[in-house]
This record gives sequence, C-alpha cells and structure tokens, in this order.
Amino acid sequence: MLKIRLTRRGKKRQPSYRVVVADAEAPRDGRFVESIGYYDPLVDPVDYKIAEDRALYWLSVGAQPTDAVRGLLTRQGTYERLTRVHQGEGIDALAAEFYGVTVVEEVIAEEAVVEAEQTEEAEETGGFLAAVKDAVEDAVEDVIDFFDGDDEDTEDDSEAEDDSEADDSADSDETPDTE
Repeated sequence: MLKIRLTRRGKKRQPSYRVVVADAEAPRDGRFVESIGYYDPLVDPVDYKIAEDRALYWLSVGAQPTDAVRGLLTRQGTYERLTRVHQGEGIDALAAEFYGVTVVEEVIAEEAVVEAEQTEEAEETGGFLAAVKDAVEDAVEDVIDFFDGDDEDTEDDSEAEDDSEADDSADSDETPDTE
C-alpha cells in the first residue's frame, strides 16, 4: 500500500518537509517512490506546494494520505478535484485549472511549438533532400545508360581499342631486320 506523507528535512529545531509517495512499510525518512512537493511550517504564513497533477494521479490509483498531508491537500482543494476525477474529468484539465491555465491556451501553445519545430526541420532537411534526389536521379541515369550501351565513355573506349588493334596489326606485318 502506498502512502502520501511527509519526510523530515532540515537541521535540529528547524524542520522542513518533503511531501512524498512511499510504501507504507518504509521508514519515515527512508526510500520513497516520488517526491511531489514540500512543506515549510516555520514561515508565517505556512509555505507549502504540492504538484496537483501528481497528487491527483496518486490519489486516483489508491495512495492514502496521512492526516497532515490530508489537511494540506484539503486546503489546496485537491479533494474537490479528486471527486471530479472519479466522475471522469481528466487530470490534466483539473491540474491546468489549479495552476490557472486554461486547457485551450495550453493546447494552442503546444501546437504552435510542434508546428514551429516541424517547419524548422523541413527547412533544414529540404535542401539536403533535394540534393539527395538529384544525386539519385543522376545515378539511375548512369546505370540505365551503362546497361543500354549508350554510355558515352564506353564508346570512346571502344574506338580507342579499335585504333590500338589497327596499330598492332600494322606493326606485326613488318619483319624485323636482322643484319
């Protein structure tokens, strides 16, 4: 069973706490699964911050908060949103409501970032892709010409071979003078 509880930090007589999700059998300041916030009781007013989306997630999968954490979550309004999660609302939408960001603005911002990245990537790869396409087309033409026998270089080579054969036959007709 998982618990959402406080782990003590700080010096003697100067406590500060982390809000963590830990196994119920783990020691108070021992190993934990995830740290989701902090609580500082020494400042006036009390300073605490708990990640709403992570708290809602862990509560929705069955983690049980201790009494101290339950008070912090109630003061933050997490329990009201937890009932809405159980009714089917999304955790992201409720967390956005808590942080004061509307989901529509967030989605539009994400879409703008993705579109900008795609445009930048297309600009970077556009010139490269065109160069690769041209190189492939040239290579294909060379291969087709080679197998069709229309290669200009091979015609020049065959003419040169004919000339050298003619020279060789002329040389063989002459007999060397032996004196």
